[in-house]
Amino acid sequence: MTVSRRSILAAGASSAALGIGLTSRPAAAATGLPQQQAGSRYVRRDLATLVDPLTGEWDPALYWFAKAVGWMMEQPADRWNSWLFQAYTHGSPLPADGTEPPEWRQCPHGNKYFLPWHRWYVYYFERIVRDVIVTEFGRYDQRNWALPYWNYAYTERPGGPPAEEFRKVPLAFREEYLPPGLGGRRERNPLYRPFGDPRGRCIDKDQAMSEETVSPDGAMSQQCFFRETDTLESPPGFSVWLEEYPHGVVHDAVGGLMGQVPTAAQDPVFWMHHCNIDRMWCAWLSRDGHTLPTDWQWPKAWPRHKNNPDAPDLPFVFRDENNESRVLKGPVFDFPQHAYAYDSLTEGTGSGRPPAADYLGRQPSTADAAASAGTETRLSRQQTVIALNPENDRSNNQLRDALQGDGNVLLVLHGVRADEPVCETFRFFLGDERGDTGADSSAYVANLVFFGAVGQRLGAHDDNGHTLSFDVTKVLSDVLAAGTWDGTRTPAVRVVPVHGGVAPGADARVSEIELVVP
Repeated sequence: MTVSRRSILAAGASSAALGIGLTSRPAAAATGLPQQQAGSRYVRRDLATLVDPLTGEWDPALYWFAKAVGWMMEQPADRWNSWLFQAYTHGSPLPADGTEPPEWRQCPHGNKYFLPWHRWYVYYFERIVRDVIVTEFGRYDQRNWALPYWNYAYTERPGGPPAEEFRKVPLAFREEYLPPGLGGRRERNPLYRPFGDPRGRCIDKDQAMSEETVSPDGAMSQQCFFRETDTLESPPGFSVWLEEYPHGVVHDAVGGLMGQVPTAAQDPVFWMHHCNIDRMWCAWLSRDGHTLPTDWQWPKAWPRHKNNPDAPDLPFVFRDENNESRVLKGPVFDFPQHAYAYDSLTEGTGSGRPPAADYLGRQPSTADAAASAGTETRLSRQQTVIALNPENDRSNNQLRDALQGDGNVLLVLHGVRADEPVCETFRFFLGDERGDTGADSSAYVANLVFFGAVGQRLGAHDDNGHTLSFDVTKVLSDVLAAGTWDGTRTPAVRVVPVHGGVAPGADARVSEIELVVP
């Protein structure tokens, strides 16, 4: 692959041209959220458009991003614009000793700050990278540089590129060496991490993630941003659903550094992933009837980490490109207008297909279980069949009555966790048909999510593993109609590894499974 002198010198002109033809949408006045508009100089583009598929030539914006990442990796961890300082702002694998900067280990997961915090995090990272490109490399032609995004949920069209290619780690992140620069020197690519390696990326170099892994359809179907009450009766909302599907399962699928919170941001592809998650939020908000809460305020102190209970109360805070502290305070959704725009809010932002089962969030059910598996189940490279035992003589009648009437049946998994990144995608199903292992099966429920519950010390995240709750009423009806469950006994739960390559030492497990009829 090559970067030509002509393409590098043309960078400023090509960036300006991006503003032409962008759909103009009024900014949400009460929120200040960045919208798809021509008003921003900083346009975030699809990574797939930054490498020429015929010549392998890189767009200058991609080339100088890689160079900036390399420069940042050479800086000491305590320098604000170093790679590790920025990565440790999300999470750190180092033991907390009370002397680290207040910006480190902040990332909020499993709560209402997940999307807005990561928006600011990516935004300040983008500003720092832009400053490194312009200041350290003298590339004033890149003064409008913006972070690209990984469009893994791209929907294939007739005559277009295959969608499978978009579900692979982007090409520029798979090459060990940079394309020859102006001097023709051969340099290692800072965007590269070894593949098939838990210390890099578990995913194989040319392996595509599965379609259901990358799909945002469930999240896009939500009408509210975040659940209104802390119960399963309240719809989970866009943010709750998106955090797991596709955000969490993409982290799991890439694995390695990306597979656990303390190391995730050390992989350069993390930033492409979160740029796309933010784009999906912009896409959801651009659709009719979708609004944001108006009364949320940033807390004065973010939740302290459980492995450092004596840490001082600190606000959410970042460093900008000038090494100035930026504290998040006031209304949560106040964000600078024209801070950036996306080249598309339609490509890869949902196919409109309904999910197999409705994800309800991490809340457990308050109702008694009709059937359960109360012993811990360890997952392996083989399909695991988990028998659910009826809690009483009426359990099976309860399930059938719910299907025949207006009732609902919930499947609740407790203690979903692992000691190391699992390096695998696990689908789970209802019913006894062991040959039924595809995500297009009527018995398919969803994929397990481990991200945020991986590691011996989970910090502020789920120490006891995730609780994942689903409404499986339709799935049970479908397996009953298909004959893979006869309705006279409790259906089994099957967990199926997609690739058959669970990492040694991961110890992926589920502590308890319940079928509940509220």
